[in-house]
Amino acid sequence: MIKEKKKGKYTRTEKSLQEEISGYLRTAGITFIAAAIITVLLSFHARSEMVRNIYASKTHARTKLEAKLAQKIIAQSDLTKSLHNKSFKICMQVGNLYESAEDYYKAEYAYYLAYNKAPENNYNAHYRLARLLITMQKFDDAQKIIDSVIDTNNVKVVNFKTRIYINMGDKYMAENKFVKAAAAYEKAKYYYEKLSKRDKYVHNSIKKRLSEAYLNTADVMVTNGYNSDAIKYLKQARTYAPDNDMIKYKMAIVYADLDPIVSVDYFNYLLEKMPQHIDYDVFIRALMKASNIAEIQGDTVKSKYYRYRAHSVDLFVNNKVVYKNELDVELKNFNIKKVFFRYKLNAKFTLINNSSNDINRLHAEFILRHKNDNKEVYTVQCATRKNPIYSNGGSSKDIDVSFGKNIFTKKELEQYYIDVYVYKDKQYKTFEGTFNVPVK
Repeated sequence: MIKEKKKGKYTRTEKSLQEEISGYLRTAGITFIAAAIITVLLSFHARSEMVRNIYASKTHARTKLEAKLAQKIIAQSDLTKSLHNKSFKICMQVGNLYESAEDYYKAEYAYYLAYNKAPENNYNAHYRLARLLITMQKFDDAQKIIDSVIDTNNVKVVNFKTRIYINMGDKYMAENKFVKAAAAYEKAKYYYEKLSKRDKYVHNSIKKRLSEAYLNTADVMVTNGYNSDAIKYLKQARTYAPDNDMIKYKMAIVYADLDPIVSVDYFNYLLEKMPQHIDYDVFIRALMKASNIAEIQGDTVKSKYYRYRAHSVDLFVNNKVVYKNELDVELKNFNIKKVFFRYKLNAKFTLINNSSNDINRLHAEFILRHKNDNKEVYTVQCATRKNPIYSNGGSSKDIDVSFGKNIFTKKELEQYYIDVYVYKDKQYKTFEGTFNVPVK
């Protein structure tokens, strides 16, 4: 039972329980007060950072301390007994305790009581209840709570709907329901733009979420063979992230079958921006299709241009670029020698050519990294005209990598990594992967 102001005496158990709740709230209150003081002292930029963090993170996990305190309190008594007779404030406190302890069904009951007792223009219970229902995947019930708040000219209502639709979109994203996530984020954007005072970080956070939702939806469409639908969602993603070259790359790939000429336009742009990440087989295929289309249309000049472009791109790739997925790097073994309490690291790698062309010019760069600090670089030539890496699964000779650095402790050794880059021309390095240093 929770203490309220009324006549009569209370038992020792009830008083102790009230003290526990007061202690919990006092701990939370001190935290919030401290945060408020710090916020006031911070600069405008710091305030914006705080707002950005609130809206950017997908969930705010309850701390272990909160959960432990809440579980300790609710273990003493069922706080939902006679709760229907308690005040709005008490119902909110009980709901918060059960939510902290992850007893969602009792939290739901408490929040529903608070929702029905909420003072006019107070939407805390609406938000807490709707957020909890989303966590419990009761989306229809959550939508009813959202729809019950009508006055969208009220700033508090607009903030409530913005935040809750972000929560809903995040939950849908976690469930891989990308279309529904995008719809929720669109609603969040709609309500947020009603505010006269907006923060750019919040606005950018919503746009980023929308872009990711549409991009993931497009991926699903491509996987299921719905390329036209994929383009529609990619265009939506591009609306919210116009500078995202990966969106343009995916459009280039999908358009290679739907409209090769448009695909070529995207690839030409990407060739300058991200040459290591282009699938040149698709690019050249799009060029040849575009050439055939131009020829059918009677434009022999354009047809020849596309064929010449295919030839020049092919030369560029063969001489300059290792593109994504062209090579696999296989770690064959690590050899860690321990001499007088010092470790010396050697490794053996092999490169496998997945492309349909022989690679006769290639260097590999192995970077020994401790956390984010590059310690040593080992570079080796692993393909020449006389010793190429043959196409369709051909492999290089074993590459013995020997680092000169001595690593002094086993604990330090656990924090070392080897990053692998390959290149035909040093200007166009391609990252191939990171390998942990195993410790036996």
